[in-house]
Amino acid sequence: MRPAAFALTAFFVAGLARAAIYENTVTVDDEEDLFDLQQRGDISDATADTLLELIREGVDLNSADRDALYDLPGLSYADVDAIIEYRTAKGRIEDPTELVSAGAITAEQLLQMAPFIRIDEARPVLPVSGKLHAQGRFSNGDNVPPPALLSARLKGPQNLSAGFMMFTTRRRTSRPAFDDLNQSLGITDFRYAPQLPRIFAMWAPGKAKLVVGTYTIGFGERLTLDTTRRITPKGIYLTDDFRRPNDLASTCRITNADGQTDPTSACDQSTGMNRYITPDYAWREVFRGVAGQIEDLKVGDEGSLSLYGFASYQQRSIYQYELFDKSVCDDPREDNNAACKAPAVYINGGPGTLKYSTLNNVFDEIAGGGHVTYKPIQRLTFGVTGWGALPIFQQQPMQLDFQEWSRYPTGGAFGAIGADAHLAVRAFNFYFEGTRTFDRRPDSPGGGFGLEQRSTYSPKGHEIELSLRLYDPYFGTPFARPISSPDEIDGLRSRNEAGARIRWLGRLNKDWEARVRADFWVNPWSLDGVMPAGVTNLYALARLDFTGWRFFQPAVWVDVRNRNLTSNERGLCSSGTNVYTEGDPFICGGDLYRAAIRMDITPFGRKLQGMVQGYFTWRDDFRYKDQFRNDLQIWAELRSQPVDFLQLRVRTRYLNQDLLDRAYLEESVWTYFEAAWIIGRGIRVAGRYDLYVWLDQRDSTLNRFPSPEHRFQLDLRYQF
Repeated sequence: MRPAAFALTAFFVAGLARAAIYENTVTVDDEEDLFDLQQRGDISDATADTLLELIREGVDLNSADRDALYDLPGLSYADVDAIIEYRTAKGRIEDPTELVSAGAITAEQLLQMAPFIRIDEARPVLPVSGKLHAQGRFSNGDNVPPPALLSARLKGPQNLSAGFMMFTTRRRTSRPAFDDLNQSLGITDFRYAPQLPRIFAMWAPGKAKLVVGTYTIGFGERLTLDTTRRITPKGIYLTDDFRRPNDLASTCRITNADGQTDPTSACDQSTGMNRYITPDYAWREVFRGVAGQIEDLKVGDEGSLSLYGFASYQQRSIYQYELFDKSVCDDPREDNNAACKAPAVYINGGPGTLKYSTLNNVFDEIAGGGHVTYKPIQRLTFGVTGWGALPIFQQQPMQLDFQEWSRYPTGGAFGAIGADAHLAVRAFNFYFEGTRTFDRRPDSPGGGFGLEQRSTYSPKGHEIELSLRLYDPYFGTPFARPISSPDEIDGLRSRNEAGARIRWLGRLNKDWEARVRADFWVNPWSLDGVMPAGVTNLYALARLDFTGWRFFQPAVWVDVRNRNLTSNERGLCSSGTNVYTEGDPFICGGDLYRAAIRMDITPFGRKLQGMVQGYFTWRDDFRYKDQFRNDLQIWAELRSQPVDFLQLRVRTRYLNQDLLDRAYLEESVWTYFEAAWIIGRGIRVAGRYDLYVWLDQRDSTLNRFPSPEHRFQLDLRYQF
């Protein structure tokens, strides 16, 4: 396999990719750029996960179907259809620049999607190919060995492939068990230990696929089943996805203890001193078991049938406050009943108890299901999906279950069944999915209904999308990702919501590119103690890019997040959907308004590129009862590739989360320098140094160690 971006270097002046179908323009060269975009808030966590998966896996231009190509940044359905038409006529794409010469896409679009595509060789020179990725991180606060990452993929003959992804961690708990001494949950101390969250083998002859190990799976509009991070999932995927948290992690996570039970702890509770160390890597717990699919079985003259199935046994982790004990509490909604709170978690028999932590492998989960797709004609598709899952807790005599605000439903088994359809008519695409979920939550009808309809119109150079959704108060499943607002009700976003989202992406002329996105939603049903019916909300974003100048390209955008259109009340929180405490979360209902400007400067092509970006934000805050809190971010970057085998990058950020009070929130300067050496065609070695300087006067800042922070990262990638 070879990344198509290598071929582009000889044809175009090296440039940065610009995404077009996501919520904001994404300037991407590699994974580091994606992490920085997520850190700045330019893209959501969900978009970051999608793009990271695409850039790591790559989309093969010769085998990807219409849905897979549509996930690529910068492409509309019209562009995707043009690529498929060219590929069908020619038989095979050897170089992606052919698409530009044929008029299927523009040169700018090719640069946009270059980091995300690959071209697998038709006849590999060697019967075995693969890739290896190793990474280590450490900081001047570490008092134990640092976390590390190792992943590998191997592709062999006879359509066989395999891979794994492993980490070392320091802050991950043991599996909790019943503690006889304290009559509650107990764990052993934190330890430096290896973790193996991904291991898989796959046989993929022709249109069939059989996977043993870890995998993700998804279909339709993501309403019934989707554990992938794709925009338009269809089937089974292998993924090495992980997150690399940026901020150092606090070691103060034990109460009423001297800290000796935690080898990474230097938390002096008498003085308030708090040691911060390099955070562990984070990953999703995907399905683990066996899955298979066979696609495009011929039915009649034009029809086809595709079949998918999976079975999984996985151990799941969960935030410690999402549990309760049914043996002492009948209904977790009794918030005034102390017995209904999450059980204490003791460390090595006490007296120390854990706080604000995720418990490792708390419960076992058995899950299984399937999907059938029928295509009577090429541009009309019908599908049916069904699945079920059963969580099993082993901490007897306690009878653990989930709190009502957990994303997992209380009461035991749960599942869903749904139907979807897709019709493509010229430049129009129509999608629909309806789902019925099933669960055993107390005082519920046993599940709920959800409906989603999405339409796109894709003339050349433009994309207009309208999506409509309706979810009743009892709808919801932890294994789906439908379009929804950020509001969570009982742990899930897709619940008690009627909404409409519209987005337009396109070129006004050859020099101006624009995007507009608006999401309006309302809560149709009143929920006692949570929210009244009829609360209207609006999220909107508008961005304008000028691309007419070769060496200087500016962009401006505004972001509006109004959580209650009928209220102008100040003094509410706007930090996100929920704020978690030692118990239930509560909804943040404040507003946020942001203005941003960006300037890309490329005076000498790839030899020297620069960027300056600034944000000014007005947001609600509990502390300010009659005005907004103002915060400011300024980013600057220089990057250079003076020779083919060397890439250099330096980036700095100034952050001030409250311009009026230096003792309230964070004020900091973060700078990092990265150098990457490219050895031959398959080896890349990169080193990175970060300097994080805290400037605010909060007690937590004055008592933190280390300050300033010195962080280091070494990254090795090998592809053959």
